Amino acid sequence: MARKKVFISHVSTETDVAQYLKQRLDRDFLGLLDIFVSSDRQTIAAGAKWLEEVEKALKSADLQIVLCSKESVGRPWVNFEAGAVWLRGIPVIPVCHSGLKLTDLPIPLSMLEGIEGGKPEGLKQLYEALAAKLKLKVPVIDFHTIANEIRELEKKYLQARQSPERIERPRVLCAASEQFATLGFDLDVAVLKRMFPEQLTVEPKLTRKRLSELLTGERFDIVHLVLAVDPDNGDLMFSPVEFQTLKPTTARPDKLSAEAFADLLIEAQTSLVVLATCKAMLLAVEVAHVANMAASDAVITGEAAAEWEECFYGFLAQGKSLYKAFDLTRSQVATPIRPIRHKDIAFGPTVAGPR
Repeated sequence: MARKKVFISHVSTETDVAQYLKQRLDRDFLGLLDIFVSSDRQTIAAGAKWLEEVEKALKSADLQIVLCSKESVGRPWVNFEAGAVWLRGIPVIPVCHSGLKLTDLPIPLSMLEGIEGGKPEGLKQLYEALAAKLKLKVPVIDFHTIANEIRELEKKYLQARQSPERIERPRVLCAASEQFATLGFDLDVAVLKRMFPEQLTVEPKLTRKRLSELLTGERFDIVHLVLAVDPDNGDLMFSPVEFQTLKPTTARPDKLSAEAFADLLIEAQTSLVVLATCKAMLLAVEVAHVANMAASDAVITGEAAAEWEECFYGFLAQGKSLYKAFDLTRSQVATPIRPIRHKDIAFGPTVAGPR
């Protein structure tokens, strides 16, 4: 019997719940399910392109489980994954947890037949749907036990959401390619020097080799980069580029792939990446599975980026959590810089606040 493919869609903070479901379903269905969880390093091999692997798994899924919390249902990426599978006519099952009720689900998730993960009757419905796909009987198991175990995970999830990890003296890397260092990089440096004066490393002539040395040799909690990003594949470009197309002007450019950059961020234990440059959203999506990211999906000037940075980093330096700083900045500064969230965290406080 060919194994049926199940895609579990979730945000990074729901990893424990996703991993529990994967392990439980794998055991209860005797290994007859091929379960894809994007946060599982066994699901995606080291060095693989994360975005390509996710896209491939979405296209081949026979059924999708969408973990739904008050945090995740507002994320565009979760809704994109659900929509991509639903449009193929494949069953999509929202699994509500950690206080989210079925009646709280937004469109399009509210149009689907969902369950509440902490309730035995909901879990039975989930197992019945999977058994129907496999053309098997529903496994004889204690759904009350599974519901109790999920409720314990929900408690941990809610505790983590209420008190994000705090890094008191964040180490910050502010770096630019030689070409982009002449385009207002001094504004970026000035903002970060005010907010994180004692923990800042500045690199105005960044190369692929130098970035690799920095991120493998030291810990950087925040990485702020000013350089070109290839909008077609997310490569970081250290060599000169043509400004209209952001394509290299040399035959053998110095560049770094998005997936290789993500691996370096893991080495440096980076929590936040800010790309103060144009059209970097493809890179942001690739990085999103290892770190929070802020990047622009359009053309942005150095002055506009500096205005956003002044406000955003000011809130971080005050001690506001990352998610709170994202939301407050969005309400006060109109720029095309967009956050892609991975895990809430707080830095500092370091200074009195924005100036």
